[in-house]
Amino acid sequence: MVLMKEFRVILPISVEEYQVGQLYSVAEASKNETGGGEGVEVLVNEPYEKDGEKGQYTHKIYHLQSKVPTFVRMLAPDGALNMHEKAWNAYPYCRTSVLEK
Repeated sequence: MVLMKEFRVILPISVEEYQVGQLYSVAEASKNETGGGEGVEVLVNEPYEKDGEKGQYTHKIYHLQSKVPTFVRMLAPDGALNMHEKAWNAYPYCRTSVLEK
């Protein structure tokens, strides 16, 4: 079963200005959470075009070891706290899959 929700928010800015702001805020949040081998590791960040849809494809690994309590780190097997995210962002549409490898 696939559940889709659509939200529409009225903003006092244009769609293009919103897109720039969204990209900036995501980049800043990723930068602030990354350091010392933790946070977000970007493996692929490239443009894509499929079926007339143009956008940006990214493959990221989220290293979550420092974000969980110590007892969880002790119990979790190696690699269990790494999540792989693959995203196809064709603004305003974004398709994302998150996997644990």
